[in-house]
Amino acid sequence: MPFGELITTMAAAIARGDGAAAAACFHANGVYHDVFYGAFPRAEIPRMVSDYFHRDATNFIWDMHDPVSDGHIGYARYVFSYDGRLPGSEGRRALFEGVSICTLRDDLILAYHEVANTATGLLGLGFPAARLERIVARQAEALAARDEAAHHRAGG
Repeated sequence: MPFGELITTMAAAIARGDGAAAAACFHANGVYHDVFYGAFPRAEIPRMVSDYFHRDATNFIWDMHDPVSDGHIGYARYVFSYDGRLPGSEGRRALFEGVSICTLRDDLILAYHEVANTATGLLGLGFPAARLERIVARQAEALAARDEAAHHRAGG
């Protein structure tokens, strides 16, 4: 299946709560790396969808835009939203934008990563400034710890 169809199928499956259909978009050794919940191998993707995504939110909309791929890596810009279920965020709408980054093997997703503007969505959920600061600090630490950031940390 072409990458644009694959990534749209995955997103639609997660949005409707069909973890098995989302997992079917992944290679047997595939891993979904979620910006909030961490890494889930293919066999755990159904649990990620039910026990994390749909536990903490409802009424998902996940639209993929401008997917591109060379057969080995694929990118797609997205807009993602949901209604919060977490204490204090009930009924509030979160709205995010980001980019999905997929390593591909045998026309399936081997690794799903994303770069997301999380602050917009979390602000929409009513997260207090101190909580947003902790989340952004964690994201900054994770970026700084990556190998490709080493020369950036050193200043050149």
